Amino acid sequence: MAFDKSKETKEQRKARKAQYRAEQEGRQHVASGNAPEINVLCVRFGNKYGQEYVVKLRNMVERHLNVPYKFWCLTDDPAPLQGVHSIVRPNRGYAKGWWHKVHMFESTMPIVGRILYMDLDVVIHNNIDKLATMWRDDFVGIRDFNRKFHPGYKYLNSSVMAWNSGSQNYIFDKFKQNPEYAMRMQGDQDWTWAQAKKQLKFWPDKWIQSYKWEIRSRSDLGMQHGVRNFKTVRDDIVPDKECCIAVFHGDPNPAQVRDSFVVENWK
Repeated sequence: MAFDKSKETKEQRKARKAQYRAEQEGRQHVASGNAPEINVLCVRFGNKYGQEYVVKLRNMVERHLNVPYKFWCLTDDPAPLQGVHSIVRPNRGYAKGWWHKVHMFESTMPIVGRILYMDLDVVIHNNIDKLATMWRDDFVGIRDFNRKFHPGYKYLNSSVMAWNSGSQNYIFDKFKQNPEYAMRMQGDQDWTWAQAKKQLKFWPDKWIQSYKWEIRSRSDLGMQHGVRNFKTVRDDIVPDKECCIAVFHGDPNPAQVRDSFVVENWK
């Protein structure tokens, strides 16, 4: 059935036009080619995720990124990993471990140049060169996945972000002034959005999608043995052709999902 623009709300129309502009600009940047070396960064503190998450992210990047890069991990674990440049820092013992992510914006980080950050619980399944070549001078993140239910939603999901080293240090500087105040917010992405929303751009929605809400449906979720997971295993999952990363925000994470798409790509 054809899309009826006459039934759009003003908010939906604005979101659709903004998405179209982003996609067109993104294609122009991808076509430019010859991108300089970038830095792929992840963060691992505490015991929620084992080293295998870093290894699998490194492997997925290796398979799907053709732009020259260095792979970095900001962590409290001094054990070396092949192909990973570890930045070892003490564990601050935050009650919610994701607050370690704001330390990516410290001025003491030994990374120079463009940074492409990814959470450990993502599945890369298509080429991600466009994430390395789009808006090379800007701070870019995901438009929060509540967009699935509220088309005009404008908020940050911090699972995949890109910025130039040194350009966003104020995010950590302000956090350091009063960490207790900052951590009244629900998470690091709320803090980052509060500081950077006037300048932050969003990736085109189709490029990075929620596995549990956009690639699969929220109605497919249920509780199994006290853990949230999909009620059925699917072998027919095919994300949108423009999607290159599936994000596993909340539960379940990739290790818990047995869909063929996840098993074949998260390795």
